[in-house]
Amino acid sequence: MENTFNPTDKLTLDIPLFIRLLEYAKEDAKTDVDLHKATENALALSETGKTLTIADYDTIVKTTAEELQEIKRIQYIAGIRK
Repeated sequence: MENTFNPTDKLTLDIPLFIRLLEYAKEDAKTDVDLHKATENALALSETGKTLTIADYDTIVKTTAEELQEIKRIQYIAGIRK
């Protein structure tokens, strides 16, 4: 039985984005907090079930929590997110 209160976190991303995120982790992230923020952003973007691509990179690594909330709000209004 799947736990509906804490579903398994899952990311689906294409290979170019995967490689770029590895480069970010190795070369650009300054602290573990940077990596945690990027992970949280990627998980939030993945809630719609879409495959993340290199077009999502800036949103994943450079978006603040407030900006991400606005993106989610716009997706909801557009019918992309429930």
